[in-house]
Amino acid sequence: MVRAPIAFIAALLLAPATARAQADLFSRDAFHGVADLRLGAADAGRSWLDGGQGKSGLADGAHIQVPRAAVVWSPSLGFSIRGHVTVQYEAKASRKLDINEAYLEVRSPPMALGQARLKAGVFYPPVSLENTGVAWSTPDMLSASAIDSWIGEEVLVRGLEGTVRYDFGDHEVSATAGVFGWNDTAGTLLTFRGWALHGLTTGLDTEWKLPTLSPFMATKQYDATTPVLEIDHRPGYYGRLEWRPPAPVSLSAFYYDNGGNRVGVDRDLQWAWATRFASLGLQWAPDPKTTVLVQALTGETQMGFPFQGRGPIWIDVGYRAAYVLVRHSLGEDVLTGRLDGFATTDRTLQALDDNTEHGWAATAAWRHRLADHLDLVTEAQHIASTRAYRRYESTAPHRSETLLQSAVRVSF
Repeated sequence: MVRAPIAFIAALLLAPATARAQADLFSRDAFHGVADLRLGAADAGRSWLDGGQGKSGLADGAHIQVPRAAVVWSPSLGFSIRGHVTVQYEAKASRKLDINEAYLEVRSPPMALGQARLKAGVFYPPVSLENTGVAWSTPDMLSASAIDSWIGEEVLVRGLEGTVRYDFGDHEVSATAGVFGWNDTAGTLLTFRGWALHGLTTGLDTEWKLPTLSPFMATKQYDATTPVLEIDHRPGYYGRLEWRPPAPVSLSAFYYDNGGNRVGVDRDLQWAWATRFASLGLQWAPDPKTTVLVQALTGETQMGFPFQGRGPIWIDVGYRAAYVLVRHSLGEDVLTGRLDGFATTDRTLQALDDNTEHGWAATAAWRHRLADHLDLVTEAQHIASTRAYRRYESTAPHRSETLLQSAVRVSF
């Protein structure tokens, strides 16, 4: 699984001398990082990170933790070639250092109409509007939206991506297309746990623990899921369009299909899910200090054989989520508020394995600059959700969770 990133890093170090003449491999500008020392308290039940049905990254009680620490190496090889390697540590996801993104990117020289870019390796498709910080983080908050939390968990791909940007007068239009593999299990966590809100990301060796499975699924699905995995040897694809008019606004549309063979399975009971979704996004800056983000996503995921050979398939789940985020700068401080809504609809075998849920979340955050490369980020969050699957761990379907977290964030 890790052969491609190792080969990628070796290619960076062994770049031809003609490229290294203009390269910047190990200067201070080639390294960035982020880590939080976080104090939090929650009334949230058992967290999904511990195999429960809680929607946040915290369980009941008070906690001191470093949920994620990451270092990014972005060497320049000259001739418009740049690398990117993110090494992260997440105690709840992997017991060792893990590689998150690792890719090479080539940019064409500026042309009369625009510019082209090609990327190859392991990376996130361009879905997120809010994860713009170092190492795919949310720079002004401690949690991402339900949409981007799921993308961070299950939609890390290994593939090839190309982008072409055109300028038409004062208008800018870009088109992106990607083909990928090693993302066959996308949909597993979203189905059996539902949506969540947190700031974690997957890695090449990440294994997310699943909550208690229904008696029907317990003999068919392994009790954990590995997001970066190839099972059916069928490629997936995605595409994105973005329009930036001569106004402080941009509009984007995205479509993803992992091309999964829903009956493909390996000997560890990891399945190739057939997962697809579409997303629409808007970014608006009504004034220099304020940013508004709006995003909505809808899709479906399927897995398994027809029930008893002739009935509906085991898993057929529709899912949707949306959020509105408003960010306002006050000098070097930033205030952010976000409202999320999310739902899944189980369209089959609900009497045996009901994955239906609906819920909402309200989040407010304040980032205060303490010093260069040092911030204090405080976040309050309330999540309310109703999920039928909770009966398999003998808890009530409806749950309200309230969290208060504060972190000293180091970034460079």
